[in-house]
Amino acid sequence: MTNPLARIESHPHEAKRLIGINYNQFLALVSLAEKRHVEKQAEIEKNKIRIIAPGGGRKPEMSPKEGICLCLVYLRQKPIFEILGLLFDISKTKANDAFNYWVDILREILPASQI
Repeated sequence: MTNPLARIESHPHEAKRLIGINYNQFLALVSLAEKRHVEKQAEIEKNKIRIIAPGGGRKPEMSPKEGICLCLVYLRQKPIFEILGLLFDISKTKANDAFNYWVDILREILPASQI
């Protein structure tokens, strides 16, 4: 199976069919969501009690762009999380967690009628 993000990047004209918005709108949404993601992570870091030094630990499996694409694919097509995980090469639990994280950020950015 082809990763939907790779498909969108190689064929931008198919973005509307896959995620419901065109490629330029997707890129604008990604930039807004990444800004909010950085702000949210800074808030978490401010209140966090550290055991491991900053920058240590495991790196995230998905980029913010992939997470936003995952969320939009789910909202547009409603696959089960097992299928969504297969599409993005992650487990169904991580697909569920990524969806819930990014949909909260998208709710802050987009009006309710667009979600």
